[in-house]
Amino acid sequence: MRFNENIFYDNHNNPIIKSFHSSVAVSKRIYNEHHHTECELSIFLKGSGTYTTNGKIYEFEAGDMFLFGSNESHCITEVFKPLDLLNIHFEPRILWENPENAELLNLFSARNKNYSNKFSKNDAVLKKYILELENELSNKKECHKIKVRYALLSALVHIIRNYDYIDVENTISMQSTTTSSLKKAINYINDNLEKNITLKEISNIACMSQTYFSYIFKKYNGISPWEYITIKRVEKAIEMLKASNMTKLEIAQKCGFSSSSNFYKAFNLITGKKPKDFTI
Repeated sequence: MRFNENIFYDNHNNPIIKSFHSSVAVSKRIYNEHHHTECELSIFLKGSGTYTTNGKIYEFEAGDMFLFGSNESHCITEVFKPLDLLNIHFEPRILWENPENAELLNLFSARNKNYSNKFSKNDAVLKKYILELENELSNKKECHKIKVRYALLSALVHIIRNYDYIDVENTISMQSTTTSSLKKAINYINDNLEKNITLKEISNIACMSQTYFSYIFKKYNGISPWEYITIKRVEKAIEMLKASNMTKLEIAQKCGFSSSSNFYKAFNLITGKKPKDFTI
């Protein structure tokens, strides 16, 4: 169950940072592959269990923290003690929209063999930044958006400085022209999910060739343009399923799916569930 959700919207009214809690009872669970466009930084405030990721299994207990990229599938597969998990989801664009921060993307695109998704509960500094971020999002005091960004960026800088996780031979940099082009393309996608968006169309908006746009998009967002579009369409459909009495076919059409079969296939791929699991 998800609760205490808080969202940070950008100037285009797109959610770019979310904080929320998840509670899970004692159980064994089937590995349920799900996908989202955001990266994830989280801390277990209560409980213990097992996290299964791409090829790795982590045992965790209260205080342990995790970091996942947008392209990393992960699932809690066993719960030994009831959980309270604080999740921070953030779009990669919050790192690359300012080229000076793009170095932080190396945590996701230039990892070395030492990398671990899990961080010890003994890392008090990382814990402080995570809890500070949630507190600022929740209380929304003056300048809270500045503080939220500061806490997130500080947490990632802390990881880079204190853990030997970066392959220095494959680090990335970014130019402001590329940043501006990607922002235009993503804003266009988010504003036109109900339409038949084509790769040619969005690459033209970014003033890039289709091949280069696809390469740059995945390099800095961790997923392909089509994966991004599909996930955003499914997220929009979930919101509509929870809030309206429209038929599933009507919702599918309003979210850009060309057929019911594509709608159901996308739901299963992205969430591991069926549309009926989200209906009101």
